[in-house]
Amino acid sequence: MAVKAATFDIGGVIYSDDVFKKAIFQALVELGASVEVARFNQVYDDHLKSQTGSLRSKLCVEFFGNLEKKSALMAAATKLWVFTEADLYPEVLDVIKKLSDAGLKIGLVANQPPSVVQSLKRDGIFDFIKFAGISALVGVEKPDPKIFELALTGLEVSASETIHIGNRIDTDVLPAKKLGFRTIWVRRGEANPAPTAADLAEPTFVVDDLRNVPELIASL
Repeated sequence: MAVKAATFDIGGVIYSDDVFKKAIFQALVELGASVEVARFNQVYDDHLKSQTGSLRSKLCVEFFGNLEKKSALMAAATKLWVFTEADLYPEVLDVIKKLSDAGLKIGLVANQPPSVVQSLKRDGIFDFIKFAGISALVGVEKPDPKIFELALTGLEVSASETIHIGNRIDTDVLPAKKLGFRTIWVRRGEANPAPTAADLAEPTFVVDDLRNVPELIASL
C-alpha cells in the first residue's frame, strides 16, 4: 500500500539530541549533584546501549542515590531543553518539504517539551505539520501506542499507509511497527550505537541521516 503520511520523531531526527544531554547534565549540577563528566557520559552511553528503562531514573540513582529528585530533575532540564537554529540538522527542512510536495501528510510523534513548537515555527518546519504529537501537549509519551494512534487519527490515515521516522528502536521502531506502520531508523543522536543483527532487521529502512528518505519512501 502506498505511503500517505510520515511521522517524525524530533530529537536525533530533526534536532540534535545533544541539547537534551547538555540540559539534563546542567540540571544535575543545579540540583546539587557532584557530577563527573566521564561518569555522566558512561551512564548516558550505557543507557543508549541498553535501550531500556528511564535515563532520568538512572541518573538520579547514580548521582543522588535515590529517585526523590526525579521530578525536580526533569523540571530543571525542561527549562534548559530549548533547540536553537544551530541544532537543526541541515537536510531536514528540504526533506520535509519534498515529502509534503509529494503529497504526504507530515506529523510529529515525539517526547518533547512545549518549547519545541516555537523552535519548529522559527525554523519553518511547523508550516508543514498536520499533526503535532508532542508528548507535553497530548499527554502521552512514547512508547505508549496511544501517541501513535493519535497521530493516525489526526492525519486521517491508517497505520499501513504511514511510515514513522525515529532514532530509537525501543520507543520508535518497535511500537510503530507493532501497530502496522512501516519504519525508518535514523542512526544518530540517542540511537543505540551497538545494534544487534535483530535490531537492524526490525525497521523497514536504516539510515544515518534523512537525505535519502524521500527516495526510500517513494520506492515502497
